Amino acid sequence: MSEVNTEKSKEATPAKVKVDPKKADWNKLAGVKKKPQNNWLKLAKKYLFYKQAGRWFVGMVVVPWSLAATYYIGIASDRYVSDSQFMVEKNEGGGGSIDGLSLFGVTPQASNDQKILEAFIASPDMMLYLDQQIGLKEHYMNLADPLSRLSPDASYESFLKFYQEHIRIYFNDSNGLLELEVQGFTPAYAQRLSKAILARSEAFVNEIGHKLAGEQLKFVEGEVKTAEARLKDLTAKLLAFQNKTGLLSATDQGAALSGIMNELQGELVRNQTELETLTSYLNENSPQVTALKQRIAALQSQINKETDRLTDDDKLSINDLSARQQELQLDLDLATKAYTSSLIALESARTEASRKLKQLVVVSSPQLSQDAKYPRVVYALTNILLVLIMLYALIRMIRATIREHKD
Repeated sequence: MSEVNTEKSKEATPAKVKVDPKKADWNKLAGVKKKPQNNWLKLAKKYLFYKQAGRWFVGMVVVPWSLAATYYIGIASDRYVSDSQFMVEKNEGGGGSIDGLSLFGVTPQASNDQKILEAFIASPDMMLYLDQQIGLKEHYMNLADPLSRLSPDASYESFLKFYQEHIRIYFNDSNGLLELEVQGFTPAYAQRLSKAILARSEAFVNEIGHKLAGEQLKFVEGEVKTAEARLKDLTAKLLAFQNKTGLLSATDQGAALSGIMNELQGELVRNQTELETLTSYLNENSPQVTALKQRIAALQSQINKETDRLTDDDKLSINDLSARQQELQLDLDLATKAYTSSLIALESARTEASRKLKQLVVVSSPQLSQDAKYPRVVYALTNILLVLIMLYALIRMIRATIREHKD
């Protein structure tokens, strides 16, 4: 009985099986539940981690792009934009040629104010002005993430480059407007920065106009002094001529002499006619005929003297004096007109130098931005991914080529 019980107990106890964990198929073992695995995860493990090409792809594409995505999505500081549109407008009556300046050959040339202003906004002078007025450098250094901010040890050139990278100014040929885009790390500062740029730009445009008007004013003042000196010189010459000749007006004197000669000629003709009449019935030796002949001789002598005064070749005649005086008077009249015109031009130049010549017409004022425009995360990450993939493909191609040549 004991032997039978022993055999039954052996049959009831299950036999122990040794399992090699390296060769065992756990999914076929009884009592072991099958864990479902994602097909994409299997493919990733197979091709990205177990194969050499996959490891290269992870190292050159996946890891760098993941770091870039982490930065752009979670770390990068938002940059807000304040846009504005404006143009340079000349005030009525300003900017054109100054009355009277054409007499001196001066015509103010119209410059491309928009192009000049475009260069000035991106210039170091504007950058330094903004830094002094609204703390531009401090804003760039303190309110951004470590990769986006301006380094505290940045040089002058680095500061200028950083400033130019955070503004955009260009001239729109289609509508003739200047379009300004200003970036700031806060909406309020971006708007404040844009307003400061517009205010300084308007002052700069007027500084150019006033400088040009000041140079014109100096030129016109010099021309006035020259015209005044010439007028005084010609006046003195005319007075000296009158004092030397003793004639107030040689022209009037010549006209008077011509009138006298005309009267003498008329009187001579009348006496000659009367003489012919008397000699027709009186003797040549009669007292009446003799007296009339003497009168005719006196008239002829006087006419000869007056003729010599007008046309004597040995000394200056009345005609010569009259011509010389007319020349001096003409020069004096021209100098007087030039002096009068220069005074008018001087007054106009002074008015132009003191007025507001130009102003900025703001078509679109800087607004307070509500959403950050930069960084453009999707655009940046897409470009980075494309560049990494192209770099990976290029390196793999070069490596395959080298390996093929070795074989």
